[in-house]
Amino acid sequence: MVNIEIDINPFEVLIAKKMIKEFDETKIFNKFVCKTNYIGLLGEIVFKRYLKEHNIEHEWIKFIKQNWNTPDFIIGGKTIDLKTTYSADMWVQQPKFDIYLYAQISKDDTLLTIKGWVTKSYLEEGIKSAKIRQVKRDSRVDYVIPTRQMLSLTWLSGVLSPTTL
Repeated sequence: MVNIEIDINPFEVLIAKKMIKEFDETKIFNKFVCKTNYIGLLGEIVFKRYLKEHNIEHEWIKFIKQNWNTPDFIIGGKTIDLKTTYSADMWVQQPKFDIYLYAQISKDDTLLTIKGWVTKSYLEEGIKSAKIRQVKRDSRVDYVIPTRQMLSLTWLSGVLSPTTL
């Protein structure tokens, strides 16, 4: 499978940590203490830079959103949720967006590797048929997709537009 590897600049880590700290201080509900909760934002910052460096037209919907119904990016008219983790699998909740793009960050926060993607319809079908693993924690349900079940990045360019990725 083809991967996209993007070096992470140390200042991007600092920016992500600072922004998350400020965001967490404004939260009044659903607080969850986690020392690595900045990596989702870090993934978005790094991917945004990658898109800009490669002249890929995009809209970045800033991390600090009013609700959970807003995608991270819009590229080629498609809504994209970037799922960034240290894990070897992508974790998704209820499918809402056209494309779910999986990125893994190295444990030392120096490399972002985009490894695969799935569509909303793929997730919906996998959930319906129970082919995608569910993890339940209290009232929360996550769906876990290993990279072997994802589509290759070489297919992604045709889905978004001929000039992207």
